[in-house]
Amino acid sequence: MDNIILVVMALVLIAIAVFLIPLLVELKRTVASLRKTVEEKLNPVLEELQPTLKNMQHISENINGVTSNVRQLAQAVGDVGRSISVVNGLIENIGSSATIKVISFKTGIRAALGYLLTNLTRKGGRT
Repeated sequence: MDNIILVVMALVLIAIAVFLIPLLVELKRTVASLRKTVEEKLNPVLEELQPTLKNMQHISENINGVTSNVRQLAQAVGDVGRSISVVNGLIENIGSSATIKVISFKTGIRAALGYLLTNLTRKGGRT
């Protein structure tokens, strides 16, 4: 009985070997074909991709430089806007101060002329 089991196991192993050997040979051919296809078609694409990636990196660095310059320009424009706002406030203060001074001077002249005319007419009537 043991011999029969050993013979059956040997036959099964032989059958598996008969099926596995051609399968492994075909798998080896497929892998070799795949490697050849990759080397022929994918390697040139990868070689062309390297300069493209370098160009993209260079463009990215240029964009970063331009962005930095734009950021500095925006800050400068903001500073100029704030300066203009301060100057505008000063001009408004000076303008309103000058207007107040002119109005006050005008009122003072009117009061002085009114007082002078009133006193002249009183003295003129007495003399």
